[in-house]
Amino acid sequence: MGFTADLDHAGGEPHPARWHALLDEARTAGDSLGAIVECTASGVPAGWGAPIYAKLDADLAAACMGINAVKAVEIGDGFAAARLRGSENADPIRVGGRFDSNHAGGITGGISTGQDIVVRVAFKPTSSIRTPVPSIDDQGREVDAVTRGRHDPCVGIRGAPVVEAMVALVLADHKLLRRAQCG
Repeated sequence: MGFTADLDHAGGEPHPARWHALLDEARTAGDSLGAIVECTASGVPAGWGAPIYAKLDADLAAACMGINAVKAVEIGDGFAAARLRGSENADPIRVGGRFDSNHAGGITGGISTGQDIVVRVAFKPTSSIRTPVPSIDDQGREVDAVTRGRHDPCVGIRGAPVVEAMVALVLADHKLLRRAQCG
């Protein structure tokens, strides 16, 4: 089984030079950026998961939502699939277990298909920034909150290996569940 994780700014443009420029700009301004981490797990056999309880996609989503600063999880085409017709979103299977597409992200009906499992996780921009943000103090008075000290312009960078680890843990759990159920 193999894992890869790619990082993208929520506004697009995954190019490394563009990323460095965006991070430097946010750091200099005392601000922060959100990020989308895409994790792909290859080599997962078909049949892991269940159609109701212990759904593989539900377990992956729950585990990834448990990561600090995560605000959304998407499996396969996720939100983009909602804009398609069923005929456009289908993943037709062919003789020999080959699929024409992978819109479902390697999981159909809660069960792995044998295709790459694709999970995208959205990290919010960190709220600990040097830019003043309206808030209230312990007396209920309006104040501007400003974070002093170390500034992390994008928690998604640190989150990429955490997403990989979380996906690996869920898949390991499902491997053991499959072995317990099927021998």
